[in-house]
Amino acid sequence: MNKKNFNSLFWKISAVFFILLAVVGCMYIYISIDYSNKYLDQVNQRLNHDTAKNIVENSTPFYNGEVIKPALEEMFHHVRAINPSLEVYLVDPKGKIIAWYPPERKISLSAINLKPVLEFINDSTNKLIKGDDPLYTNTKKVFSASPLTMNNMLYAYIYVVLTSEKHQAASDSLFSNYMMEISSRTMLITLLATFFIGLLIIRVITNNYSKIITVMQKFRQGDLTARVQLQSTGDEKQLGEMFNEMADILTTNIDKLKQVENLRRELIANVSHDLRTPIAIIRGYVETLQMKEETITAEERKSYINTVRESAEKLEKLVNELFELSKLEANQVHAKKEPFIISELVSDIINKYQLIAKTKNISISTDLSKELPPVYADVSLIERVMQNLIDNAMKFTPEGGKIIIKTVKSGEDNAEIIVSDNGIGIPENQREQIFARYYKANNFTDLKNSTGLGLAIAKKILDLHNSTLDLVSVENSGSSFNFKLKFYNMN
Repeated sequence: MNKKNFNSLFWKISAVFFILLAVVGCMYIYISIDYSNKYLDQVNQRLNHDTAKNIVENSTPFYNGEVIKPALEEMFHHVRAINPSLEVYLVDPKGKIIAWYPPERKISLSAINLKPVLEFINDSTNKLIKGDDPLYTNTKKVFSASPLTMNNMLYAYIYVVLTSEKHQAASDSLFSNYMMEISSRTMLITLLATFFIGLLIIRVITNNYSKIITVMQKFRQGDLTARVQLQSTGDEKQLGEMFNEMADILTTNIDKLKQVENLRRELIANVSHDLRTPIAIIRGYVETLQMKEETITAEERKSYINTVRESAEKLEKLVNELFELSKLEANQVHAKKEPFIISELVSDIINKYQLIAKTKNISISTDLSKELPPVYADVSLIERVMQNLIDNAMKFTPEGGKIIIKTVKSGEDNAEIIVSDNGIGIPENQREQIFARYYKANNFTDLKNSTGLGLAIAKKILDLHNSTLDLVSVENSGSSFNFKLKFYNMN
């Protein structure tokens, strides 16, 4: 396929190139013949410039303004002796033809235009000047002319056409054949030489395009690593680079689609597993209540109903968090940023968790800087991040443990929020997976209310704020999560 495309491109360009050369060659032949004819005419006129003048000097066909026939015949006889191929015309001062030689020829013009005649007589540069041919209408030929005067009075002009009809026909035929032959040979040699040299150049040029087509073919057949490698620095180099850029974009998009597909499959698998457990519990206990409706005690009924309620709450929480994470991953959530005091937000959130922490015998303390400028972020989304981090800390902190939340200034432009605990910590081999969806620490026993989505949601929200969620953890000593928010710039 590649070879076919290359050959098609190569021969198309070659055919166009050949046609252009042929057109140029024909133009060359035409121009060569035309200029050669002009050159010969100019040479002929220059060599015979004084022919008319010599005829005038040796003839006196006028007497008292009248044409003397014997003298005129003598003049024509003199011309026949000099050059029988000449055509001689006696023209009056207004351009009317009085007599001509050879007399047997029939003229088509009764008068000639005197403007070229006067230009010829007054010309000192010997340039090519053509005048009327009395034998043919609208035909121009080289000539020689001279005024015929007596006693300073102009009687007529001697007008000599330097090439007769027969001579012109023979000369034109021979010269045209000669020029056609020499021009054709020259054109043929030039055409072939130029054509073959052009083919080599075209082949070199199209060779790079052939390489590009080869890479494109490989890429189309599934080799996503195929890239164009050219050493040249022309348009083909730019074309190759453009293809490489597009191939990189396509490959990246394909990788992203594969990742999305893997996430989709993972989501389906995890959702199926996590939904199956609470649904099975709910169904099991409801069926038990139905079967033992008359024999079950009030205390057992209350326990069963509490279990069903807890499973329903877990199911609701899982569905809500799945929906929230899906919207974040689909870029359907946009941060509505506004300035606010981060320490005040953290303080309000801590007040809501104090009662829960007290029931679990966990203390929550704060170290909030009151001098921090307002940060610029989405209040509700940052509140969600804080809730997930505190929930995570409480799950991994045993009874009697402690959670510390700090807000400090980081550099000139950021506020840093730190959530620390002295819980079980996270093993080093699990830290890279900590922000993945459905991650649950293997050394954490109380998983009944955990969905494994909290840190993944927090990380996605911080991505919307161009921030990162960092972890510092020591196994059996505790963990610390921190992130930064930009200060509000009033300018």
